[in-house]
Amino acid sequence: MQAPRVVIIGAGVAGLVAARHLEAHGIQPTILEATDRVGGRIKTDQVGGFALDHGFQVLLTAYQEARRYLNYEALQLARFRPGAVVCRNGQTFPVVDPLREPSQLFAAALSPVGSIRDKLLVWKMTRELKRADTATLFAANQQPTTLQFLRDYGFGEPFINAFFRPFFGGIFLENELRTPAPMLQFVFKMFAEGHAALPGQGMGAIPEQLAAALHQTTLRLRTRAVGIEGKEVRTDVGDAVPFDALVIATDPGQLLPRLAGAGTPYESTTTLYYRSPQSVLPPRLIALVEDRDNLVNNFCEVTTVAPSYAPEKEQLVSVTLRAIPTEANAEEVVARNLRQLVGQPNWALEPLGRYDIPRALPQLDHLTYDYEPTATRITEDTFLAGDQLLFGSLDAAMRSGRRAAEGVMATLRAGA
Repeated sequence: MQAPRVVIIGAGVAGLVAARHLEAHGIQPTILEATDRVGGRIKTDQVGGFALDHGFQVLLTAYQEARRYLNYEALQLARFRPGAVVCRNGQTFPVVDPLREPSQLFAAALSPVGSIRDKLLVWKMTRELKRADTATLFAANQQPTTLQFLRDYGFGEPFINAFFRPFFGGIFLENELRTPAPMLQFVFKMFAEGHAALPGQGMGAIPEQLAAALHQTTLRLRTRAVGIEGKEVRTDVGDAVPFDALVIATDPGQLLPRLAGAGTPYESTTTLYYRSPQSVLPPRLIALVEDRDNLVNNFCEVTTVAPSYAPEKEQLVSVTLRAIPTEANAEEVVARNLRQLVGQPNWALEPLGRYDIPRALPQLDHLTYDYEPTATRITEDTFLAGDQLLFGSLDAAMRSGRRAAEGVMATLRAGA
């Protein structure tokens, strides 16, 4: 009897997890990937000894699916401190969680960022979310925006603008905080239960580790799926790949334009990288820009967290912008902004790389934490995977890949 032929389109995290789950059940899938490497939106370039991630990203170690599929020790994770630095009028003010770093209790109480009420509300929300069931956070039919949730919770506008907008705006890639509140609650819970971390060799090490664990999968790089005809996938190299079950682990809009919900809109961003011989920020903290008119949303001296991101005695500075800039001299403009933000006019910054990312994170009006494997099935033999089906995150991408693979297995068993 012929073994089931399963084809996966896309070697991002969702596609790789789907393949791994299928392998565990005796299936030998084929992955078609349009680019020259695995990872989808999670990639790292090595440039002159520097590790440049495609956009500033972190791994939240409390992610349930990441714990299921990743070997954290092998990734050599380096942790951020629990907090941030707020840039205001040429000065920097650390805001560190005193529950995680008790030595910072006095400094946190005296910090000009946020009122005493705001700080007590952060403590209260942390306790509540640590106790909350994650799935329940997403269960409401009506999901207010993040901004409305924060206002209803009682946070003052100055603290929202100084901390929540740039911090979560950098995660959501939008500063209006229109993202549904369950995403804020989920991310806040993940920060409270674990750490934000970087793999020693860059975020691209995550999909590389997932791919290295595949031993029965055929991975075809530089092979773009251009159409589906019957039970075959046509590729841009001129062949047709037959399948008994198909997993589309990429945006299905181009392959299935008539599919309801296809063509999900995405948030865009630009990440700039600079090299510097000096460090000017408190170590292992992300710097937030309070001024919403500034092109810079946040920045970070990555090498104070993970020294392996740069050659010895070099600093790597990652800068996330609020929008893709149109100025020809954007790197120079941003460098001047950074010097002003930290009050260091002589901060030496040499442009190292620029990543314009028009499809950085899916825009979703309603978020779902999980679904049954059958929900991934859109035709008799075709299944969808991708974080746009749940909520934009590495955790959601992994979960969607697993659920799609479970859907494939259930369908194959039913047809056996």
